[in-house]
Amino acid sequence: MGYEVRGGPGSIKYSIDELERTHSMLVRAGSELADGVTYLASAPRVPAAVLALGTFGLAARVRGAEASITATGNLCAQSARETGIMAAKVSTARMIYEDSEQSAVAAVRSAHDDLAPLAIMMGDLATNKGRPRTQTTEDLINQLPGYLGFPLEMFGDIEHGGIFSTPFPQRFYPLLTSYLKDQNLINLNPIEVIGQSQERVIDFEGSIQTLTHLQNLAEAEPPGSVLVTRFQAPAGPLYILSIPGTQTAPLKDMQTIVRQVRSGDSEGWGNPWDGTGIIEGMGNESKNLMPSIEESLKRSGAQDGDRVIVTGYSQGGIHAVNIVNDERLKKLYRFSYLSTFGSPTGNVPVPPDTQALHVEDKNDPVPGTDGARNPDEKNRLTVIFDGPDRTLQLGNDGFGEAHKLKNYESHAKELEGSSDPGVVESLGLLGSLLGRSPRGRTRSFQLAREPKPRIKVPAPNSKRDRLAKITPRH
Repeated sequence: MGYEVRGGPGSIKYSIDELERTHSMLVRAGSELADGVTYLASAPRVPAAVLALGTFGLAARVRGAEASITATGNLCAQSARETGIMAAKVSTARMIYEDSEQSAVAAVRSAHDDLAPLAIMMGDLATNKGRPRTQTTEDLINQLPGYLGFPLEMFGDIEHGGIFSTPFPQRFYPLLTSYLKDQNLINLNPIEVIGQSQERVIDFEGSIQTLTHLQNLAEAEPPGSVLVTRFQAPAGPLYILSIPGTQTAPLKDMQTIVRQVRSGDSEGWGNPWDGTGIIEGMGNESKNLMPSIEESLKRSGAQDGDRVIVTGYSQGGIHAVNIVNDERLKKLYRFSYLSTFGSPTGNVPVPPDTQALHVEDKNDPVPGTDGARNPDEKNRLTVIFDGPDRTLQLGNDGFGEAHKLKNYESHAKELEGSSDPGVVESLGLLGSLLGRSPRGRTRSFQLAREPKPRIKVPAPNSKRDRLAKITPRH
């Protein structure tokens, strides 16, 4: 299997940022040199009549100092000119880089537009076991308003024939979420911690396979669970929060737990990782999830300022990116590392102090459902594999074999032998966080979404009450 690496220290976006930073440094240095020239030029000169009163040696030393000041001023002036020329060249290089990047992106998009995503999708369905690939899914979503025709095509972004500067998916998902909620078609009630498992001690090898192993454990927990693992790493306590993908199973096997913490009827409690969870993650920034995540970490022993790694598969990756962006949680914990597997995360930023690794498969439609590629930033590395591991029996149900966690587990394992500088840097940071052969204490926390309030139907009135209503009062 091969793969493409985007972002990280080898990305053109990082090169542009570094050129801009270098240009600013050169401009500042040139300004300081120019100030030095002015300062040296204003240095006082000792009159000859005054020097004549002193000894010959003193006069020679004074003249030598004055000559040195003049030479230093000339050197500063020359350096200021050279710095200005260098700053101009760096600025020009930056503009060339940026224009080249924009031209390349425009050419790719133009090629996709010319080929028509619908036609490409038909090809994908024939060659990708009945499913569109990541890029095709992105194109289809971005051009959806155009397919709907006038006047809905105007709701697209300018790049795709609309009137809005903001990309269509960034507006569509919040609007869809708001509409479904207003129409009472989805339940976006708060999510609570309703139970927890016994703590288990597990040994790991301290690599990216630690994250995929924990992801597998999270998937195997009862529906609605999130996994928190505590390590005593070299630099102190470290917590790994593992969020599973979409689950269709209801909370049937957890109703006993619900009844233990809730009096009355427990029916209607929802699995936070069901289809509504996708909508909340894409259109509501996972806001209802955050209090239960904070409680799960605190129950695991996490203290203010502790380091946390967040990892998620599929839908779990959507929530994972939202978690590291949550303002309250960022004040409580240091999110040192983020990893997602097969998740649509392109429309959500990653804080500069969080190192992100996104693993995708180009045959997987799910990462493309956000209609955007991940930004190419130094702290954000995206590795896109060119297809699933053909040595595995993956099955083609659901979103297809490329979306299987087992496939992403194989992809992650392959990264360990990578020589790409971005991958080496990212996995090196992860290894330094985990340490060698860490022993973790892991526990799952069972979450549930509060049910919709039931509409109480008044009980039928008694015969006496009905008679009282129709009997005239005197």
